[in-house]
Amino acid sequence: MRGFQLYIAFLLLVLGSGQSQLSAQQMLQDKINIEQINGIVESLPSWRMQKLHEWRGYVDRLPSAEKQKVIVSAERVQDFDWPSLFATQYMEYKFNGNRTNYEQTVNKRRDVLSRLVLGELVENKGRFIPQIVNGLWLTLEESTWVSPAHIVVQKSGAGLADPLDSYIDLGAGRTAADLSAIYLLLKDELDEYSPQVSKKIVKELADKILTPYAERDDFWWMNLREGTLVNNWNIWVNTNVLKTALLVDTDDVRLRKVLQKLMVSADKFIDFYPEDGACEEGPSYWGHAAGELGQMIQWLEDASGQRVSFKENNKIHQMGNYILHAHITGNRFLNFADAEAIQVPYPAKIWTYGTLYDDASLKAFAAYLDGIKGETLSLGSVQDFLMTAGVYHDLRKTDGTALRKNTAHYYESLQMATLRSNHAKGDLFFAAIGGTNGVSHNHNDVGSFMLYLDSLPVLIDVGVGTYTKETFGPNRYALWNMQSQWHNLPIINGIQQKDGKAFTAQDVKFEQKGNTYTYSIDISQAYPKEARVKQWNRELIFSPTVNRLLITEDYVLEEWIQPSEIMLMTPVKPIVEHSSISLTLANGKLVKIGFDSKVVEPSVEAKSIEDIRIAKIWGDQVFRIKLSVKGNKLKQSVPYTVEVVNQ
Repeated sequence: MRGFQLYIAFLLLVLGSGQSQLSAQQMLQDKINIEQINGIVESLPSWRMQKLHEWRGYVDRLPSAEKQKVIVSAERVQDFDWPSLFATQYMEYKFNGNRTNYEQTVNKRRDVLSRLVLGELVENKGRFIPQIVNGLWLTLEESTWVSPAHIVVQKSGAGLADPLDSYIDLGAGRTAADLSAIYLLLKDELDEYSPQVSKKIVKELADKILTPYAERDDFWWMNLREGTLVNNWNIWVNTNVLKTALLVDTDDVRLRKVLQKLMVSADKFIDFYPEDGACEEGPSYWGHAAGELGQMIQWLEDASGQRVSFKENNKIHQMGNYILHAHITGNRFLNFADAEAIQVPYPAKIWTYGTLYDDASLKAFAAYLDGIKGETLSLGSVQDFLMTAGVYHDLRKTDGTALRKNTAHYYESLQMATLRSNHAKGDLFFAAIGGTNGVSHNHNDVGSFMLYLDSLPVLIDVGVGTYTKETFGPNRYALWNMQSQWHNLPIINGIQQKDGKAFTAQDVKFEQKGNTYTYSIDISQAYPKEARVKQWNRELIFSPTVNRLLITEDYVLEEWIQPSEIMLMTPVKPIVEHSSISLTLANGKLVKIGFDSKVVEPSVEAKSIEDIRIAKIWGDQVFRIKLSVKGNKLKQSVPYTVEVVNQ
C-alpha cells in the first residue's frame, strides 16, 4: 500500500493538487439519468448492428487509393514475427526507471494487429484472419494491459502485475476499446475460424476492464474519493471504458452499473475545468482530455438515439475551442507545461466538436490540420482509423484555407494571453502565461512567454523531454527543462522559481489600449523567500502594427545578494552587439533584442540537447541569452525590446 501512497503523492506534487476549480455541476448526470441509461441498454442490440453497418460503410466509401494503402500496410506485416513480452522487460521500470523498452514492444504488437484488422476490413477475403488471430490471442494472453510505469499503484507496488489486484490504466483502456471494435467488426469471421477467439475477447474484457470498473471505486483517476487529482486520465480511460461497455457487454446489470459510474466519474473531469474551457495540461494533452470528452459526448448522443443533446452546453463547447486558440501556425502549437511545440492534433476530434456545436471555425480548423497532416487515416489503432474514416470526405469538402483566428485571446483561468499581429510582412505571434507552479504537468514557468515570427520560433519554451521515472517523481525539477532558469524568466538573486500551488502569479492584467495590448504580471510570489524579492512586475506591451514587443522588468528587492539575470531561450544562434542581440531566422528575417547597455550586460550560452524528444523539435542545441542587471540597486527598471527589423 505504501507504494500506492507514494505514487499518488508524487502525482499530486507534479501534476497538481486535484482540487476542483468549480462546484459539482453534474452535466452528464443531468442528461444521462437512470431513465436514459435504461433506454440505452435496451436498445443496444439494434444500436450495435447500426454501428457495425455504419463502420463498414465508412470503409466501403473510402477512395480506392486509400484502400490500397491499407491493404499494402497489412501485407507488409502478414509474416510478422510476434515478439515476446518478458517479465524482466516489464521489471526494468522498477529497477532502472526504463519504461520504453516494454512499451515499444507492446505498441508494436498493437500496431501490427491494427494494420492486419484494417487490411481485412478493406479486402474482406479472410486472407489476414489467421495472423489476426495470432495477434489477438497473444494480446488476450497478456497478464496485464497496464504499463509498468502505471502498475505502481497496485497494493504491492512496482513490479509485475498482481493477478489478484486488477488495475485499469490508459493503455488498458485503449487496448480494450480496440479489441471491442474488432469484436464487433470481425466476430463472424473470427467465429468461422475459431469461435473460442470471440469468447476469449469477451471474457478478458470482462475480467480486465468491465468487472473491475463496476466493482471498484478506488482507482485514483475515477475521482470518486476525496483528495484525488483530476487530469486527462479520467476522461481518457472513461471514454474507452464507455466504448468497451457499449460494444461488448451483455450483462445488463453490470452495464447499467458501469454507465451510472461513468457519468459520475466523468462529471468530475468536467467540473474540474474552468468555464472558459482552458486546458491547463496544454494542447498536447487536449486530444486526450477535452478531445476525448468530445468523443464521449458523441457516443452518448449516438447510443441514446439522439434523445439527449449537449448542443446548448457552452462550457463543453469552449473546452473544444481551446485547441484552436492554442494554435500558432502550421504544425506549431503553444507548448507550456508538458506540451510539444510541433504536433498535429487529430482533425477528427476537432471536427467532432465542430459537428456537436455546429461551429464553422472548428470545422475549418479541422480541415486546415487535415491538409497539414497528409496521412489522415491512422492505421495504428482500429478505433482511431474508424474515427478518421468517418469524417474523411467531410474534411476534404471543407475549405481549411478559410481559417481565420482572433488577433487576441485571453484565458482568465490560466492567466494566458495569445496575440498575433496578422502583419502583411510577417505575422508575429506572442503568448504569455501566469497561473501557478502547481498545475498539471507543471514546469516552473509562471510569467514566461514565447514569440514566433510567421512559423519560425524566436523565443521559446524548450518543452518536455522523453518520459522517464524522473519525469513523474520527486526528481522532476532536477530535470533542466523543467526549471525556470531555462525559461524566459529572471533568476532573482541567484534563485529560481519553486514548484507548488503556493508559488503563483499576482496582479495579472490583460488590457487593450488602441493598437497595443498590455500583459502585466507580478511574478515575485513564484520565487521562494530566499530570492529576497518584494515585487517583480513584468509588463509586456505588444504592438501588432509595428511588430514589436516591449518588455519592462520593474522590481523591488528586500536585499541585494548577487546580480539578477533575465533569461531568454532561443533556437537561433544569437549575435551579441553593443546594445542589441541579433537573431537571423531561417527565412532571412532579422529580429533584434534591444537593451540599455548601461543597465544590463548581455551574454550567450549554448545548451547541447541530448534528449531525443527535445532534439526532434529544436535540433542539437538551443541558446540561453542572459541579460545580467548591473549594479546592486534594490529597486530597478529594466526595459528591453524584441522587434522585427527587416520585413
